[in-house]
Amino acid sequence: MAEQVSIQDFIVKKETEKREVKFDRFKAPFIVREVTNDENEALQKSATKRVKNPKTGQLEPQVDQALYADLLIAKSVVQPDLQDAELQKAYGTMGDEAGTLRAMLKVSELNKITRTVTDFAGVTESVDSDVKTVKN
Repeated sequence: MAEQVSIQDFIVKKETEKREVKFDRFKAPFIVREVTNDENEALQKSATKRVKNPKTGQLEPQVDQALYADLLIAKSVVQPDLQDAELQKAYGTMGDEAGTLRAMLKVSELNKITRTVTDFAGVTESVDSDVKTVKN
């Protein structure tokens, strides 16, 4: 027999998780936060273009994965403020938050930030799980 549950069992305070990512080259750590479902949906919409299907001639939505990844990572970084005009000017990336991050970081550092963001989304867990399932 199933245990009686209350609706209160499903009401939890939403807290956005944050993590510090430290690099020796910078005096302060980068702070990366979890993106909400609503924010993620908005980012996906922003990265979606209408592309003509050559077979049907119809316009179909298609997510630009590279743009989506840039938007997601830029949205996740809360420190430093990638929208800061002084920071963008210093790196020559005015109006381009993702470009600022790319200009600031080495490839390995950007990969570390990206891993942190995808870890929040559970992407790494599902990929690791799928790999283990296929191996077994």
